[in-house]
Order: sequence, then structure tokens, then C-alpha cells
Amino acid sequence: LAAFIGDGRRQLHQFFLGVELEACPPAELLAPIGLRDACRQAMAGEKPAYSSKLHEDVSSELTRMGIVHANELCVPRLGYHVDIAISPIVTTGMPGTEGGGGAADQPLDEVAARAREAVRAAMAKYAGIVIEVDGPTHYDDERRLRPASEMIRRHLALAGWAVLTVPYWEWNALKGQARKAYLEELLARAGLSEPERS
Repeated sequence: LAAFIGDGRRQLHQFFLGVELEACPPAELLAPIGLRDACRQAMAGEKPAYSSKLHEDVSSELTRMGIVHANELCVPRLGYHVDIAISPIVTTGMPGTEGGGGAADQPLDEVAARAREAVRAAMAKYAGIVIEVDGPTHYDDERRLRPASEMIRRHLALAGWAVLTVPYWEWNALKGQARKAYLEELLARAGLSEPERS
């Protein structure tokens, strides 16, 4: 265990997670539970130091739409910190769910109401919704997602999460109401899609 520190433990965790999620030979055949737990804890302990302005803009728009969410949530068992998460734990205050009420009950415009309906539809099928807000470092020169980002999305999807992406060039091209419409359409895709099966 001492031979694996920092990045080494995080990379081992991703390997063990991939083996588990892809239904390969059981991870316990590959390494002792103590090593797997230490590697998962190394991943979970790597919380981002800050959120980008892009991420904050998307989160603020979701808040204005009445979409209850958490920023930089560490997904249980997976150990990944995701930009934005909508899950049963963080949506308990959303009207129409158990424990709804409070400020979120204020009237919504049509776009925000459709977005909230899409969230409800997706939550019936998924463990939750992840929105990754991706700046330039997530992409290569041809705007293809880098392999590390692709792997995280695959692991999240195999674990039952709907994974949505907001690329920086799409978000930056939008202003005002167009941003709200963009998020409503993005959330609608999650409500209409079907979970991946491992």
C-alpha cells in the first residue's frame, strides 16, 4: 500500500471501479479490500479547490429555475466529485417530492416548470443526474472529450446516473433566456433517456 500514493491510488481506484462496473472478474480477486478502500478514499479526498465561473453560472441558472442541486458532490461509492448533482438526497425540498415546500414553491415560468418535470421523470429511472460543466481543459484541440473525462462519465452512467454535459463553447454562446432554454432541453434529454446497463 505504501508504494501507491496520491495519483497512484486514485488511478488504482478507477481501475478497480472499472472492473467492478464492467462486470469483469470480481474486484476482490484482484486486490485486498484494504487496498481498494484506501484507493477509493484517495479519490474521494481529492475535492476541487474551486468552482469555475462557468460552473457557477450554470448553477446559478439552475437555482433561478428552481432546480434543487448540490455543487461538487462526492458521489458515494464512486468517489468522484461531480460539478452539479441532482439526486434524491438534495431534491427533498423540490415541490412534488416528499418534504417539498418553502421558497421553491414560488410560481415558475413555463420553461422552468418543464425542466422540473424532466428532472422528476429522470429521477424515477436514475440514481440521480450529474451535470458536468466542462471548460477547455476537458477537451482536445478538436473539441473531443479527453479520455479521463470520458472514463468518469462511463463509470457514473454504469452506476446508474444520468450524465449530462455543458461544453464551454455552447454555454458561452448563449445569453439570458437562451441559457434557461438550453438547460431545460438538456434536462429533458435525461428524462427521456434510458439508463445504461452494465
